[in-house]
Amino acid sequence: MKSHIPASKRLSHSARQAVAEYNDELQAETFRRWVKLSAAILHTEFGFGHDRCATFLGKISELSGTDKKDEIFWQHIDRVVIDELKLDFEPENYNEVER
Repeated sequence: MKSHIPASKRLSHSARQAVAEYNDELQAETFRRWVKLSAAILHTEFGFGHDRCATFLGKISELSGTDKKDEIFWQHIDRVVIDELKLDFEPENYNEVER
């Protein structure tokens, strides 16, 4: 009988670290692209200029690390986005949000 060994058990520490670094870089690139897309839309659709877009970018950067420090961060965000703004988003599964 063949057994399945998870990749995390088969990879060396340096290989796991390389995969984690690649994943972090990919996530950072994806985040950067979505923020640039948001800034472009704020400019073209809503007339945001340099200063307002720079403020937006600063606030995004400021908040992007908060989720790791605040255990109920996504509950706050869902309250604003879903409850106050009435935007059509599914609430986070707060038990499964990465910490």
